[in-house]
Amino acid sequence: MLDKSRVDRELARRLCAAFVSQQMGVSVATQYKKTPEDVGDLWYLLAALADKLARESQNALYRDLGRLATEIIQ
Repeated sequence: MLDKSRVDRELARRLCAAFVSQQMGVSVATQYKKTPEDVGDLWYLLAALADKLARESQNALYRDLGRLATEIIQ
């Protein structure tokens, strides 16, 4: 299970708002206001993955994404 307390809630919310705004054709600012504080598990996983990639290496290879995602979930 993904531990939501370890993940940056704000990053998860912003990633969700950015995706939904692009899909709906509205501005990110507008969608961010409508995005709930607690988003789904997928957004927490993506936020944790983005955070880990940013902290570990600027040169992370895409083939490592599966390993990193598995480490985050476990």
